[in-house]
Amino acid sequence: MAMFFPEVDTTAHVTAFLKSDQHEAFRNSALFDPRERSKSRPDRRSRTSYKYRDLKFWTEWKAVLEKDRHFSDIYPFDWSLAIRPIIAKLYRAGVMAPAHLENDGRIVPGVATANTEPHRPDKLDLFINYDDPRRTISDNLLPIAEDFAEKHQNARFALLRIWTAPHFYPLMLGMGNRQATSFQDSVSRPWEWKFLPKDMPGSELSMHNTTAKALENVKERLEDRIAYRGDLILVMAEGVAELLKNCTAATFAVQTRPWLREIDLWKSFINVDLDLLRELDPVWLD
Repeated sequence: MAMFFPEVDTTAHVTAFLKSDQHEAFRNSALFDPRERSKSRPDRRSRTSYKYRDLKFWTEWKAVLEKDRHFSDIYPFDWSLAIRPIIAKLYRAGVMAPAHLENDGRIVPGVATANTEPHRPDKLDLFINYDDPRRTISDNLLPIAEDFAEKHQNARFALLRIWTAPHFYPLMLGMGNRQATSFQDSVSRPWEWKFLPKDMPGSELSMHNTTAKALENVKERLEDRIAYRGDLILVMAEGVAELLKNCTAATFAVQTRPWLREIDLWKSFINVDLDLLRELDPVWLD
């Protein structure tokens, strides 16, 4: 955190280290230019799960289901070509495993599909269809920041994003919970996840609760200086020195006990003002 606060005297030893010639490329990278970095969205699928997606997103998949044949017999070839390497990569990494289950939709609740998103119109990615209409997380962090800025003229902010993979959260699943995440691939083979898939209904709520639990030890001390939504943490302060302390406390809380999570600095915006938060693409606040 210290390298994002060159204005604070206590970070002088870190910022001096960064000023050396051998770190010039790192010092001049977009990591330290949040405004420029915010102009480009990450080249990865969004974290939105089944229940938070627009119903139109599943139109092509529903068209497959409406035909009088098993989906694996008429599965679009380009979809299969897109998702099978992703599944193979996750299997090889130990994130998922073949499920010893009957490949029946009444037992295996999900089905792997492929689709594109507006910010990646030419890239098919893996999206697992789990049907659940409930929605539980709707809070927006920007109004909280705006309210804080109204009360404090020199308010400074940080958006800290907890690292997650494109298709799953770093939350391990017990053996008894894996069947609920199982899905069939393009040839009707069943798979089960070892970590919580983002497409799972309520996955956002699970991550939200994990973030809340991680921040329990600092929430009482930071009071109205911290808010969170899913894997995103908003840290607020009346000045840069206070923000450094608050960010350090929040980062320490997230990255310790257990040591499974870390702050993704490239997808975070640290030591910024309200104007920059307002300029961000909504994806950065999701």
